[in-house]
Amino acid sequence: MRKRNHVIPLHLNKKELEHLETQVKTSGLPREEFLRSLIMGTELRPRPCDHHADLLRKVAGLCNNANQLAKVANTYGEADPHSVEEMTRIARAVWKEVKENW
Repeated sequence: MRKRNHVIPLHLNKKELEHLETQVKTSGLPREEFLRSLIMGTELRPRPCDHHADLLRKVAGLCNNANQLAKVANTYGEADPHSVEEMTRIARAVWKEVKENW
């Protein structure tokens, strides 16, 4: 049985339909879900750009490096100063990219 039993016909002119389709495309949601979200007052944001996936990979790599550095520090009781400097450099580079692209 359907959860949504009520159908509301909606007539739009060409300009309104084009605007709706543009908004739907920007959101990345299906049209019905987009309209339901608007009705429910959900804050809609544009779909993330392609560079966001690249940024997430870089952040994941940064986290992996930090985890490896912490493991070495815990095993041997200290971390190599060069490794700490490299981690700091990578963290700053990622932070700079986040500030510029988000």
